Amino acid sequence: FISLVVGMLFLFTAFPADAKFQPKNRKPASGYSRGGGSRGCSSKNIPLTLLAPQTFVGKTASKRPMLAWYMSNSQSVRFRLFEFESAKKAKQIGESKEVQATVGVNKLKLPQEYPELTVGKKYLWQIASDCRNETIVRRAEFTVVNPPLAKQEFKTIPERVNYYAVNELWYEALEESLKAVSDGKLSRIGANLVQDLVSLETPVEAEENMEVNEKRIESLQKISGVPQVKSCFKLKS
Repeated sequence: FISLVVGMLFLFTAFPADAKFQPKNRKPASGYSRGGGSRGCSSKNIPLTLLAPQTFVGKTASKRPMLAWYMSNSQSVRFRLFEFESAKKAKQIGESKEVQATVGVNKLKLPQEYPELTVGKKYLWQIASDCRNETIVRRAEFTVVNPPLAKQEFKTIPERVNYYAVNELWYEALEESLKAVSDGKLSRIGANLVQDLVSLETPVEAEENMEVNEKRIESLQKISGVPQVKSCFKLKS
């Protein structure tokens, strides 16, 4: 009986019902993806927004992760992938790939024409779209890790999402959350993940990019359906 109680306590501790994505010791992203870029095509619509950590390096355990972004219009975008050779140098992997994007959340599993990613390496993925007389570019960095994940089957999507969130695997958690919906929408648990990301992407480290980062936070808030909260940070005059 005692062992049964202990086992149940471990289960509820390891897999809480409302786990949050709260990675510890977040490593700041490099200048390649942190801040920068245009504000977007239109102030009326949500601009191209990557659904991934951007001010810090995300994590995945997959050698072919699923990448996701949000669009307010249907058009072709260009995907590119880079591998960091050093802290300040990244080389492109494979060719640029054109992808037909739709309104809402778009998903791209790393295509087979690209090599499998390597555990321990850091990568950067990029989505670019043409807008009026400019090109909008968004980038995010991530690293491939090999965490000691338990080989356990979960019966529901929320259980799997929570498990990945607890283990700081953003890309797996988001991928699982998107299996519950279609038509470019976020599920409730997916929206919760994006809300967690909003709290983590607060621009406190890169003051020179604060305005751009705040615009991104506003976009993430709109995508997740959370009312916008006025920032308490002051911009440079």
